[in-house]
Amino acid sequence: MTRYAAHFSRLLLLVFTALPLSACALADVASGPPPALYVLTAPDVDVPAGVTAPAQLVVEEFSAPAATDTSRVVYKSSPNSLAYYAGARWADRAPRMIASLAVETLTDTGSFPAVTGPGAQVRMDLALSGDIRAFEAYRVAGAGLGESATNVRVSLFVRLVRLRDRTIVASREFTAEAKAGSGMDGVVAGYDAALDEVLTALALWTLEQSLAAMPEKAGS
Repeated sequence: MTRYAAHFSRLLLLVFTALPLSACALADVASGPPPALYVLTAPDVDVPAGVTAPAQLVVEEFSAPAATDTSRVVYKSSPNSLAYYAGARWADRAPRMIASLAVETLTDTGSFPAVTGPGAQVRMDLALSGDIRAFEAYRVAGAGLGESATNVRVSLFVRLVRLRDRTIVASREFTAEAKAGSGMDGVVAGYDAALDEVLTALALWTLEQSLAAMPEKAGS
């Protein structure tokens, strides 16, 4: 082997030896502690005894602005400033999570013959759809520091559609606020409390409007 060939061989050996080390370093840089995952819960709703809806209901995934259509937990430090809590995620995208909890809430009332999410291959009578107008923790103006400085706001604008003629039979906005406690667990508890209030009012309203939207079935 010539002197040049031996030198070239040593260079190749150094290059291929360094490759695994570089890959490990990149993996270490890219990997960090996984975010904590949080879920919210469906409320228990007291409905009037003996009242049942005449219609099968599908709950569509709610639309949301890009900043909310995420699994990240939103925090607004001012009306014009938006951020996300570090190291925390919802277990699903906010619109999917809210729609799933709406299905669970309506189903658990026992007042509907069937409640499904989007994509069910069955014929339904009514569809519940809408927009997420607020799903955020925010800094209370002039509240200073501490637990009282943060509230959670949840606002849904909802439409009830009769599917046989694609008519919007009713629409309404539901909004609720709750205090956020200390730490991330306290913030999530605030989200849970505000969403519980919204979903409870939504379930009662949907039952009432379903009776009005399908009077021929209600009387059968």
